[in-house]
Amino acid sequence: MSRISRHALVLALMLTSTSALAGSQWVQARTVLNTCGYFSTSQAEITLTYRNDDLPWGTSVFLIYGWGGSTGPTSTFDWAPAPQTVEAPAVAAYHWGTTVTGVIRARSSTQYTSINYVWKVVLPDGQEFYEKGNGSAYGYYAADFSQVPMPCTNTAGSFIGTPTPLIITTVVKN
Repeated sequence: MSRISRHALVLALMLTSTSALAGSQWVQARTVLNTCGYFSTSQAEITLTYRNDDLPWGTSVFLIYGWGGSTGPTSTFDWAPAPQTVEAPAVAAYHWGTTVTGVIRARSSTQYTSINYVWKVVLPDGQEFYEKGNGSAYGYYAADFSQVPMPCTNTAGSFIGTPTPLIITTVVKN
């Protein structure tokens, strides 16, 4: 193999390996107050979609998430109560997505204002990587839903209204 072809091969491998990290994503949310009378709890319904045209068929994607963006009675936290993992099934070619729900506010308890998450990508050969928007050891994405309208409903678990697109930020943590 000539020196020029070796450099071309190295460049091609580098572009192939780094392009697998070039995904795009969308996050939308709806929130609801679970009673139209005296305050009880609020819930969020978050729909997350990940797209990466460079991934091979047979790739599996998982969402690892937790609630954050607020403080509890005595401490600040990033993920609460603890990170959860759910499979994000394919929703279209090169698109994976899932919807998660949770209580984001309750009387006399912590109030959450964001969903914090990473995408775990498992390739067909078993190799895996984490899509988190940065190279830090404990980095993650955060999508703030604090400005999403919160209508009230007397039907528990019923989300009303149109989902609101959220701004996604990347958080660097070492």
